[in-house]
Amino acid sequence: MTILVAVKKNGRVFLGADRITTFGQEYFTDLVNGGKIIKLKHAYLATSGYTLLDNVLEHMHQTNHKVMENKFSDRAEVFQFFLELYTELKKQYTLTDTGKDTYAGIYNVFLVVTEKSIYGISNNLTVTEFPSYVAKGAGSDYSLGCLYALYDTVDDGRELTRLALEAACHFCIYCREPLDIIEVKAGDFGKSSKAYKDHGPSLHTVPSRKGAKDVITTFPGDNKNEPRQGAAKVSAAAAARTKSKINAEKKAASKRSSNTRSAKTKTSTRGKKK
Repeated sequence: MTILVAVKKNGRVFLGADRITTFGQEYFTDLVNGGKIIKLKHAYLATSGYTLLDNVLEHMHQTNHKVMENKFSDRAEVFQFFLELYTELKKQYTLTDTGKDTYAGIYNVFLVVTEKSIYGISNNLTVTEFPSYVAKGAGSDYSLGCLYALYDTVDDGRELTRLALEAACHFCIYCREPLDIIEVKAGDFGKSSKAYKDHGPSLHTVPSRKGAKDVITTFPGDNKNEPRQGAAKVSAAAAARTKSKINAEKKAASKRSSNTRSAKTKTSTRGKKK
C-alpha cells in the first residue's frame, strides 16, 4: 500500500509518497526504482494499489506509447489519459478478470500533478481537481486531518507534504518511510526523460520521521515582515506579547486611577473656604 500527498501553497506545488511495497505479510522500502513518483512528459503521476500498474506505465514509457503524450492541461485531458490507459489494460495487458468487467474500474488510485494543478483519480476513474491539497491511498484520512489542521499556519508546502505523509506513516501499518517529495515546476516538462523515474536533483528524500518540532509556523497578527520562527519560539513570542499587553493594560489602568484621584483632590481643594 502507499500514501500519496499533493499540496499547493503560495504558488508552489509539491507531490510526495512513501516507499513501502508489500508482498502479502512482507514489506520492503529499499527496492530498486521503489519510489512511487513517476515522471511523465507533461506531469508527475503517483499511484497507490497494485505495483503491476507501475510495470505497465514503465513499459508504456519505454515503448513510447501515444498515451504518454497527454498534456494534462485540464480535467478532460486527465480523464482521457485514464480512459486510454484502461483500454490498453483490457486490450494489451489483459488485466481485467473474465466476467468482472465493469463500467470502468482500476483497483489503483492516482494523483496527477502539474506545475499549476492537482488531480485525484479514484479507482472508478473519477477525476477531481483539488484547489489546495489532497491525499490518496492507505492512511489518507490521517494525512487529510493533518493538512486541515496545519494548512493555514505552515507556510512551506514541502513541510506540509512531509508532515501529512508522516501522519499516515505514524498511524497506518501500510505506510512507511523513507518519503519522497518533489516540487513540481514548469521546467520539468516538455521533453521525454530517459528514465520514467528520472527526477534529477529536485527530488528530496526524507529517510526517517522528523516530526513537527522545527516546523515554521505563523499565527494571526504576526508581522509577516519578520523572519519566521519555530513553533516553540513562536509560542514563546506570543506569550511575551500577551504579557506585554497585560502590563500595558495595567499601566493604563493605574494611570486612569491616578488621574481620577488627582481630579478628586482638585475638586476637594476648590470646595474649601479660605
